[in-house]
Amino acid sequence: MKQFTLPLLACLALASSAFAGQEVKETKDYKNPEIPCFKDQEFQIDLFGDWTEARDSRKNDSGGGGGVAFNYFFMRYLGIGEDNNFTSTSHGLYTFSGSLIARYPIETGHLCLAPYILAGGGFQTDGVNAGTYHVGGGLEWRATPHIGIFTEGRYTWAGDRIEDTVRVTAGVRFVF
Repeated sequence: MKQFTLPLLACLALASSAFAGQEVKETKDYKNPEIPCFKDQEFQIDLFGDWTEARDSRKNDSGGGGGVAFNYFFMRYLGIGEDNNFTSTSHGLYTFSGSLIARYPIETGHLCLAPYILAGGGFQTDGVNAGTYHVGGGLEWRATPHIGIFTEGRYTWAGDRIEDTVRVTAGVRFVF
């Protein structure tokens, strides 16, 4: 019986030390770092549709169209953009322009908005070529950090040989 009792007591003594002390609880909450909606540096590709109202002293001409734009923000609040647009006015209006863009990101909870303004210049043709300059503004809503929806308005001055235009744009923005 001694052969059985001594090892049993040794095992109980070793097992009881496993339950000694206090229970340790982890109190730190580890949260994944939040990804900002608007990064300090980002590249964007826009696909958009638009409505353009062309105005000159001879006639008012309007039509719908669309295009593609490429933007690069080298700072959180400041970037550059380039867009190419075709509008089906009576002559067909092609516009190529570059812009300086200033935005003000607003990130509160799940709301990610960025109002912005832009100004720049470019080239447009409807059979008559002209240099242009423009000003405008818009609002972007980011559904995810990589996909946004935007709307924008812009006025373009085209000189004496071609009509000025007012353009309203809406589209989808892909962010990289």
